[in-house]
Amino acid sequence: MKGNFIFINTNPISNMILSSGITAADYVNGLDELPDNIILLNSDEDAANGYNSHSRFNLITGAGEIRRYLLRNPSKQKKFIDFNDEDSVNGLSPFEIAELLYLGHMGTPMGRPFSSKLLNHYIYLNLGNGETRTYYRRFSDVNHVLEIALKRNLREIHNTLRVFLRPLAIKDVDNSILIKLITRANDGLFIVFGALREKNRVYHIPLRVLKDPDQVSIILKTKEIEINTDYVGDLTYDLQHSKWDLQWHSQATDV
Repeated sequence: MKGNFIFINTNPISNMILSSGITAADYVNGLDELPDNIILLNSDEDAANGYNSHSRFNLITGAGEIRRYLLRNPSKQKKFIDFNDEDSVNGLSPFEIAELLYLGHMGTPMGRPFSSKLLNHYIYLNLGNGETRTYYRRFSDVNHVLEIALKRNLREIHNTLRVFLRPLAIKDVDNSILIKLITRANDGLFIVFGALREKNRVYHIPLRVLKDPDQVSIILKTKEIEINTDYVGDLTYDLQHSKWDLQWHSQATDV
């Protein structure tokens, strides 16, 4: 089982999502509004259009420039935190600058992910090996990002199965379904498009949860999903009625 998949592991307490299979384009297209200012936590001088002499961080200002940064060079690691205005960056203490350096280097915050000075709404950390850790001040923002990724993956699979038919116009995913998937993802959820089955013009996309969450990095690297997860149900898409649904396995706990 080494095909296409989306993996999400959620932590609502810290408003964090660890994911794989959700692209920077999904992130850009899923947010209602991109930030206007970001600090580049990996000191990407080539991508920057600004520099803060107080903190010695490279910056990108302008939502359009940030969009181009995220969509350009998809394989390149990108790490950023947004901020309200440059005065807030100038007000950072030496310890707060050290916290940002730690965030960029270790890929996780030392304390809370949201700064009372920067007034940030997002943190985006590409960790390599296909893993991305993101933080959302408004946790519901992840719903549309996930929806965009689900629709893209289904469209890509459909196009490989039906080469000579017109592209599939996929309906939006009900918010209640997105919330159930995100809730289930507290245990680490794989949405395995590579194992999609079709029956009576309904696509069945297996849902699997981690047996051992501590092994997630190894599993994402090896893509040995089936032996390291339990099957809990299917995310379905009815081609005839253009409808998404969830079918939980009888032994899985409903949410």
